[in-house]
Amino acid sequence: MATVALVRAQIVSLIPAQEIRAAQEKINGIRDYQSRNWAIGLNGDNFEPDAFLGFFTQRGLAFKYYINNKGVTVGSASAYGDNIATLERYVNNIRAEEHTAVESTINELAAYKSNSWAIGLNGDTLQPDGFNSFFAARELPFKPFVRGRVSIGNESAYDENIATLRNYLNSLG
Repeated sequence: MATVALVRAQIVSLIPAQEIRAAQEKINGIRDYQSRNWAIGLNGDNFEPDAFLGFFTQRGLAFKYYINNKGVTVGSASAYGDNIATLERYVNNIRAEEHTAVESTINELAAYKSNSWAIGLNGDTLQPDGFNSFFAARELPFKPFVRGRVSIGNESAYDENIATLRNYLNSLG
């Protein structure tokens, strides 16, 4: 008997909006397979791992197999619904975490605005600040505003960045 060593799942790091779309595409795919009573987890014809199993495994999500072909039955048809529910929880968790992070950043931008602090570059050192990374990680446009030794951007940058984040939150559903 062969021994197989399992490696801990590598957490996928995509932009939250992209990850939500990818999970929703998998939900639609599972529903399509369910309507056809096709296998999930392993290909029903050759019993090789499929893309559903790969998606769940890459994210460390619990997966339930369903195969009923060539005299082989693994799992039950309830696996479709169970896997959809897992993905829906996954999407809801991403949305909740992202909502918390974005609201915190909006509050931080509002505080910076009320104090007329620089955003984009540290007002003293002129080194990039955390706002750049936050917006870049989500592929969102960011407007800097610095006054002092240098003059960069406009004071409207605070409100424009807050509006960008609010629109982003709305796009997550």
